[in-house]
Amino acid sequence: MPLAKRYNRKLVKNTKTIGFLLYLFVIPPLIAIVAAVVMVDMKKFILNLLSFLLFFAALYLSKRGFAQEFAYNQATFAQAPKVPYKLLGALSLAVAVFYTSFVISNRTFLHSLFLALIAFAGYVLWYGLDPREDKIPDTKDVGYKVALQTINEAKEQLAAIEEQTAKIKNEDLRKRVNATIKKARKIIAEVEKKPYFVRELRKFLVVYINGLFEVTESYIKVQESLTQEKKQELYQLLEDVQKRFDKELRKIEKKGATELDIKMDTLNLQINE
Repeated sequence: MPLAKRYNRKLVKNTKTIGFLLYLFVIPPLIAIVAAVVMVDMKKFILNLLSFLLFFAALYLSKRGFAQEFAYNQATFAQAPKVPYKLLGALSLAVAVFYTSFVISNRTFLHSLFLALIAFAGYVLWYGLDPREDKIPDTKDVGYKVALQTINEAKEQLAAIEEQTAKIKNEDLRKRVNATIKKARKIIAEVEKKPYFVRELRKFLVVYINGLFEVTESYIKVQESLTQEKKQELYQLLEDVQKRFDKELRKIEKKGATELDIKMDTLNLQINE
């Protein structure tokens, strides 16, 4: 008999759609809780409430794990998750199944333990466990922790700007800010591939993105009373920011081309020795 292999699901963009099967475990104890309330049976209510909480804990921890894994898979440069949420979710599911089987359904200890092991194994085969290896590309003389921290802070700042953008009522301005964010993300994606650019692009990653955040935040507070002249100034500022971001991207591309030339020259010298 061939060894069982974990089903390799395609990566879905919306992590909320992952873990649908776990919701099915929550429904029976929830129905039992309602039935216990209707029958005014306090003992059954407490027992089924605990069962529900255990299954809900498995669902909650798993969702955290799925989101964490999604972010890890999307990133080119990332450390393995520090908290193994998926493992904790699998263990919580096993405990919930054992408790429900042994305490509520009155099955034997061994039978309940067997069902718990089946639940744990099924979880691992279907969902897998948390990533365990760091994804660290060549950082050269830049410390990988410093590079990773700088990149993550820039990504968090961009996410905050994106969240603020939804509050901008001016559609034209909102589009301009989103276009700027898109350019910034493209640069960060390139820096993730070659983290040693962090030192050269530190001003972009720290100063420019933070400045964009502060301007957006300040605009939202006064957008109702802003004059047309001030709006035009803001439009011009965003155009200048985009031009600067384009310049930063060209800097990366030029650096990459220079590296290729150096490597080609090195190889040419080696083969002609």
